[in-house]
Amino acid sequence: MKASVPFLPSQNFSGRPWLATLGLGLVLLATTPALAQTPTIYGLGTVSRAIDPNTNPLYPAGAPAGTQGILPINAVTGTPNAFPTLITGVAVGQTLIGMDYRPNTGTLYALGYDPSIAFDATQQTFNARLYVLDPTTAVATPVGTAAGISLNLGTNVTRIGFDFNPTVDRIRVEGSSTRANYRLNPNTGGIAAFDSPPLLTYPAAPNNAYAPVIGSVAYTNSYAGSTSTALYALDIPGVGSSDQEAIAPNSGLLSFQNPPNGGVLSNPKAITLDGNSFGSPVAANVDVYFDPSTGTNKGYLTYVKARAANGTSSSDFYDIDVTTGVATNKRNILSPSLGTPFDIRDIAVAIAPPTQPALVGQLLYAVAGGNLISFDSGAPGTVRSAVNFGGGITTGETTVGIDFRPATGQLYALGYNATAGTATVYSVNLTTGGFTAAGPAIALALGAATDRVGFDFNPTVDRIRVLATNGNDYRLNPNNGALVIKDGNLTVATAGSAAAYTNSSSAANSTALYDYDATAGQLYLQSPPNDGTLVAVGGAGGPTSADGADFDIFNTRGTTTNAAFLALSPSGTANNFDNLYTVDLAAGTTAAVGRIGLGSNVSGLTAFIATGTGLTWNGSASTDWGTAANWTPNRVPTNADDVTIPGGTPNQPAVSGSQAARFVVLASGASLTSNDGSTLTVGGNFTNNGGTLAGAGTGTITLAGTAAQVIGGTGTSAFQNLTVGTAATSLAGPAAVQRVLLLNGNLTTTGQSLTLLSNAANSAHVVNAAGAVTGPVTVQRYIDGSINSGAGYRHYAAPVSGSTVADLATGGFTPVVNPAYNTAAIPSQVRAFPTVFGFDEARINTSGNPTPQDFDKGFFSPGALSDALTPGQGYVVNIPASETVDFVGTLNNGDVARTGLTRGSQTESGWQLLGNPYPSPISWTTTYNNGAAGLNNAVYVVKSTGQYAGGYASYVNGVGANGGTDQIATGQGFFVRVAAAGTPGALTFKNSGRLTTYASPAFQRGDATTAPLVRLALRNAAGRADEAVVYFDATATAGFDAALDAYKLNPAGATMGLATASTEALSIDARPALGTADVLVPLSVQAEAGSYTLAAAELLRLPTGTKAFLRDALTGTVTDLSQQPSYPFAVTAGASATGRFSLLLTTQAVLATAPAALSKQVNVFPNPARGTVSVGLPASLARQAIDATLVNALGQTVLRATLPAGATSQLALPSVARGVYTLRLLTAEGTVSKRLIVE
Repeated sequence: MKASVPFLPSQNFSGRPWLATLGLGLVLLATTPALAQTPTIYGLGTVSRAIDPNTNPLYPAGAPAGTQGILPINAVTGTPNAFPTLITGVAVGQTLIGMDYRPNTGTLYALGYDPSIAFDATQQTFNARLYVLDPTTAVATPVGTAAGISLNLGTNVTRIGFDFNPTVDRIRVEGSSTRANYRLNPNTGGIAAFDSPPLLTYPAAPNNAYAPVIGSVAYTNSYAGSTSTALYALDIPGVGSSDQEAIAPNSGLLSFQNPPNGGVLSNPKAITLDGNSFGSPVAANVDVYFDPSTGTNKGYLTYVKARAANGTSSSDFYDIDVTTGVATNKRNILSPSLGTPFDIRDIAVAIAPPTQPALVGQLLYAVAGGNLISFDSGAPGTVRSAVNFGGGITTGETTVGIDFRPATGQLYALGYNATAGTATVYSVNLTTGGFTAAGPAIALALGAATDRVGFDFNPTVDRIRVLATNGNDYRLNPNNGALVIKDGNLTVATAGSAAAYTNSSSAANSTALYDYDATAGQLYLQSPPNDGTLVAVGGAGGPTSADGADFDIFNTRGTTTNAAFLALSPSGTANNFDNLYTVDLAAGTTAAVGRIGLGSNVSGLTAFIATGTGLTWNGSASTDWGTAANWTPNRVPTNADDVTIPGGTPNQPAVSGSQAARFVVLASGASLTSNDGSTLTVGGNFTNNGGTLAGAGTGTITLAGTAAQVIGGTGTSAFQNLTVGTAATSLAGPAAVQRVLLLNGNLTTTGQSLTLLSNAANSAHVVNAAGAVTGPVTVQRYIDGSINSGAGYRHYAAPVSGSTVADLATGGFTPVVNPAYNTAAIPSQVRAFPTVFGFDEARINTSGNPTPQDFDKGFFSPGALSDALTPGQGYVVNIPASETVDFVGTLNNGDVARTGLTRGSQTESGWQLLGNPYPSPISWTTTYNNGAAGLNNAVYVVKSTGQYAGGYASYVNGVGANGGTDQIATGQGFFVRVAAAGTPGALTFKNSGRLTTYASPAFQRGDATTAPLVRLALRNAAGRADEAVVYFDATATAGFDAALDAYKLNPAGATMGLATASTEALSIDARPALGTADVLVPLSVQAEAGSYTLAAAELLRLPTGTKAFLRDALTGTVTDLSQQPSYPFAVTAGASATGRFSLLLTTQAVLATAPAALSKQVNVFPNPARGTVSVGLPASLARQAIDATLVNALGQTVLRATLPAGATSQLALPSVARGVYTLRLLTAEGTVSKRLIVE
């Protein structure tokens, strides 16, 4: 009878161990066809004795002994279907000892062996080689590039077994007297493993008394995608020399070798040949054919009888049941004949190679035992490809999940070692099935080795979701295989065996995570994914299986159309085989499609993601992104295209104008430049795996997806300008911005670094249009060292919350605080001297000391480096210009209020050190107008000129002095002053005050005022200048105007200064609108001995006919600043410049020296004078105020005063010593000098 063999298992594969149990049959969705298919069988024949020419129709030219050929055998009759074809291509001295078809490819392989060459354990001398054998031409082609291998197979070439294991795509070679046991790699021809020791052996008596001599091996279930198999080994200890040869007790024992690698020959059955004993053949071979039409295995046996006296043998053919050893239906292949001494020593049942017909559904991949198979979702019963899977996996790990990475189209796998509790992420080569680790193994608790694992890519963040049936929920980074975070446990743990995301290739770039619980037949929506919360979709009722399920979702590229697939064994055990189902994600229902392959229990399922529609930069023509020739294929990317930019191309891309792409990936060594005025609109994720971003001006990358987008990769994505779209964006890798970060939607840092860069060219700032940044951010603050390149006092303010004094530290600067400074009698003598200060006006408790002693009492040291940097508060830091401070924390956004700002009763009371709290510049005018109460309008920003020296830039009402502008930079501290003692002030910073367009940190805007203005600059010999500004406003008064004037702040260490000398020194002095009356503005000049110039830096918008004159009371010089803008002068040692200069604005002509006739009309009386002198002026000189200077005989000024307009004025002479003096009167007609004696 014809025997059939049920499916039997094997443990000889690297797939999931639950597949290694005994399988007894197929679970089919459709009725198995009743008619068996007739296989094609090839026989490997060897000439047993020399054949003379013209004596044999098979070999007309004759043949020496050992010549080999291949011939087809009729499986029904056993007779040859054609003459043998002489085998060629085998190395001299080698004999083909066996052949078999490779189930994964349908290719015939054979092994050549030369027993005359001794086995070399060092593999330096070779005695064997693997070949691909063409059954039609009989040409043998060596496999691999190596010269061969060395095998320890003894000397009898008829006692060696050779057969493919279909579950792992490896060749079993064993037998001979050496009892060796090998696995060969059909891809390389090399030794995959040497499984001896232990030697092949019987486990129990009586057979264990004999050393087995295996002459043939055969695996069941030989088809692509097989996940279970059984290995049978035939023991042939004799040599078949004659019918009289002694028969060994173990001759003809057919054993189930389990485990195959362990060489244990269990359950041996004595083969019977149509009821007769096995005997001692010359050779015997078993092969097993899997009949796809019946789903059963059918065994065949060839038997070369013992030699007759004349040395001939017959080759017979049997059907055999390998589970019982019963061989029946003997057919003769070749009869014994002196003219036909041809032994059929081996047979191979042909296996059809996989085919790739046009897809009906979607291309799916799955792990089937030790192979990666592909199939059509519309026709899952046909395996389209199979490749050995897992080469390179870490010893001890098994593959527990696979998925295609949407960002790259690369297949990834997860290896898991349940004993160690570790896992490794791998990329997978689809062609070879080889693994490459993304990084080292990490600790993951995924349950027992038999537990299923959910493994799928989140396309929006390019991260891997890993779920386990113990409820654990992880995220992994595919770039380095590292654990990103362990999320919240699943609320239904058993659903963790199968998970998949939607929209893996969608332009929408949104996604949802679904899980399938195979124990309950329930689909869940995991929302939110990171919380592990499962929401049932529909009711339970889907197919169930205790063995778990595999699940994935295919997304139609560029759409939100998704098709979900489920692989599951409907009988619920690992022994049976998976069917494919479609899943309705809206209703939670399933529909059966069909069995996967010819019977597979898959342990992973993933839908193929094509990358062929993407574009790759080749840079062959230029750097222009918009040139089609620079791309492969030859076209410019659109918003539907995924773009990859590799390194090493002739040119790297630069974007000009408006361009678009969906996903953008920069490989290592790549660069992408955004030219000034350009915009690259990205609809999906932006991934930088080691590339560089560059840009100029307004070059912008805009994220414009309709759903969440991700900036990721291993490299830092440093954007010139970045615009975040209305959909949320998150970071999966480090990022930075050089200029403008425009937030039309939220940006979440998700534990990655985001840096706002600052340098001499640019300083980044944030525009919170309709979004905000969530998570910590690093904000850099570059120091402009153009005035002072060394250490000096700079005023800072934190643009983030959560920052501390310690955050001011840089690579070359460590902040110092010392609270002892705050109570020291002489703070300057405290050691260690602080380098960080705050300011508290309540500490000022004196008046009248030389400037700035009273003011400086407001400075105090923080108590500790851990003290918080309060948003909206300013801080003084003595730090080198070479250092770039960065603040780390949550970006400030929205209202920031500084209230309860006080002003005491002292002269220098009321000053408040505040600061810009935002990661963007602010407009002082808008900030003051929208949020100030009880404050003067002026703002003061320090300008460092030395380690302990500097000045202040001031700004008020559109007028600036010393570079003061309306803009206050990111991280900038500044002074303001409360307007009145006893009335608290307040300032609320608002987003309305923030700039929404880029402002260069080095760019200083001009004054915003349109009023008449005179800007005077005092400059020393080294070129350093200090300014004072006089402007004219109809709302101004002669006194201090809180909304219009700015005080003169001179910090400690100032060696020069210029101000107007009103009731208080002013850096910006608003005077009433100019009319026809003369205006005399006394100037306060602070200067040490040396050479100086006093210049009109600007004369703007003065009424027609009005001129500005600079008067020097010491020399009597009057300078027309429109004709001579710069006036040089000197200050001698011991002399003072106080009261020496004044600014005159007049419509009258002014002479340097008054006419003699007019001078005679000026009377000084009494003369000599004591205590007071009267000055009488003619009507022509009495119309305006006059500067009066009293100079002694040495030329030193001893008194300065301004005489009011009028005919007679009194000039007090307090403490003026006796002597002869010159009284100089600066009049509109020139200088009048009068001799005066003081008694």
